[in-house]
Amino acid sequence: MATASPEPQAHGTRPPAGGTRASAPDTGTAPVSDGAPRPARAPGPARNVPRHKVAVLGAHLGGGMLAAVLARAGIDTVLVDSPHDADVPAGETTVPYTAEVFELLARRYDVPELSALGHFGELPEDVRRTSGVKRSIGFVYARPGSRVRPHQVVQFNVPSEHGESHLYRPDVDAWVHRLAVRHGAKAAPNRPVLTDVTGEAGDFVVELADGSAVGAEFVVDMSGPDAPLLGRLGPEPALRPLRHSSRVLTAHLRGVRPLEQRVDPGAGGTPWTGGTTQVVFPGGWMQLVPFGEDRTGEGALTSVAVSLDAKQWPQRSASPEEDFQHLVRQFPDLAWQFAGASAVRPWASAESWQYAATRTVGDGFVVLDRSAVRCDFTLSRDVTLTAELVHEAAAHLIAAARDGDWSAERFRPLETFQATLIEHGERLLRSALTATGDFRLWNAFCRVWLLHSMFAALSLKRARNDALATGDRPDQWRELGRHRGAGLWFPVYAGFVALFDDTDRLLRQVADQRLAPGAAAERIFGQLRTASFIPPLFGFGDPADRYYNFTPLKRLKVLLWAKRRAPHMVQRVLTPGATVLPSVER
Repeated sequence: MATASPEPQAHGTRPPAGGTRASAPDTGTAPVSDGAPRPARAPGPARNVPRHKVAVLGAHLGGGMLAAVLARAGIDTVLVDSPHDADVPAGETTVPYTAEVFELLARRYDVPELSALGHFGELPEDVRRTSGVKRSIGFVYARPGSRVRPHQVVQFNVPSEHGESHLYRPDVDAWVHRLAVRHGAKAAPNRPVLTDVTGEAGDFVVELADGSAVGAEFVVDMSGPDAPLLGRLGPEPALRPLRHSSRVLTAHLRGVRPLEQRVDPGAGGTPWTGGTTQVVFPGGWMQLVPFGEDRTGEGALTSVAVSLDAKQWPQRSASPEEDFQHLVRQFPDLAWQFAGASAVRPWASAESWQYAATRTVGDGFVVLDRSAVRCDFTLSRDVTLTAELVHEAAAHLIAAARDGDWSAERFRPLETFQATLIEHGERLLRSALTATGDFRLWNAFCRVWLLHSMFAALSLKRARNDALATGDRPDQWRELGRHRGAGLWFPVYAGFVALFDDTDRLLRQVADQRLAPGAAAERIFGQLRTASFIPPLFGFGDPADRYYNFTPLKRLKVLLWAKRRAPHMVQRVLTPGATVLPSVER
């Protein structure tokens, strides 16, 4: 595959120029520090710099959303660009649960525009044009040396009211930055990137590449893996690889042939290019995210993210592009699909992609999101984690600003919350990689994952509406932020958490070779068939029912089932106010 010309500049973004992003050195994407202790930086000399209450480092989706929320709450906030804001594709596809977290951010913190991130039709027209509505989540199972078998595909078609999205991040991030400024966040002229942070709690100075600086009492560092505040958290390595990691290749390509021309979605399916497609194979997967209004032509832009178990798929070349070519040659359908593709956003890779910070809280600062964790792109976990962390961090920051308490101890619960979500992401990745070894097992696993997203979305919506119904009380949001299991932090039916835990346990047994993949798959399908909280018409317990299409008739049948037979807590999330019903309460 030849390398094409650079990707067209995003709408509303700024070109690299002296003193902006291009002026800061690129330190690469190696996620783990070398273990050498970083000396604590001494307070900088007294300078006449603009002073703010909070500085948010990292002007990407997460940083922009947090700055918008804080500014809307009346906190003097400055949003600072990082040299790593657009290093690699990330957070480009949502699921129903992601949409509900965006909606919660909009409603709880009174930034209504953020709900558009979960309702594609409400995004600005220029963002919609370069991004794209997501109509399905498809899984195509491939084996080295063989064509895809027609019965080894699964597709979940997204109900239209969700309006799930493919987010072209350059334009989305630029829009969220404008939104933050519109709500009162400050930004340095011409948006120079940060180069260092000096000073101490209550008197930080953020140095910028153009020689200017801004000051802040408190810093939220979301800048990336070489975050300047990581070195203040102790002599041990600032970042650690996760126990269950993978190596990752990413790029944006043009000339990717539509997969439906080679692999028939089947009688119950829709074209793969209408949504996110994950080509799954033993030891890994490839996620395809097409952008724009016309996604069926070979000129369409497609994001490609490959996640590989390094033991099964060791690196073959120092060049990420050559490594990708070697991979796709193993699969006839992928070789056909990428035969004429060319990169318009350079290939990036890392042998150990996922990382987590060993500590994340210090006096006067917190290390959050991409400075503290990088997770796999699969199943929309990356953008979902960002939204979850912004929601939780905002609550702690607004309370701390109200009380004037920026101590490390004040933010320990936020540190614990972030660590719990990181652990859940690692658990999900481990289970997914194990499930790739056998289509029967993946067929079962992906249904449990879809139920996770559905029940999480419905339960969060119910928790949000319950909180809003209580009025403006001090304990209005008390039910949100407490770990409930399965990575969820709001009231959820315990039976679902048990199903998720049982699936994880069975997959661990498969990974340890204590259980055959087919036996594990049958046990999972057995639980899906008998679970009292799953509407029978979904067909999740039938391995041959591989298409999820939620028609108006099915909606009514779910409502009748919920009223007559569902457990009480499930009934509450499936009655008016729930996303799956015809009357959608925002």
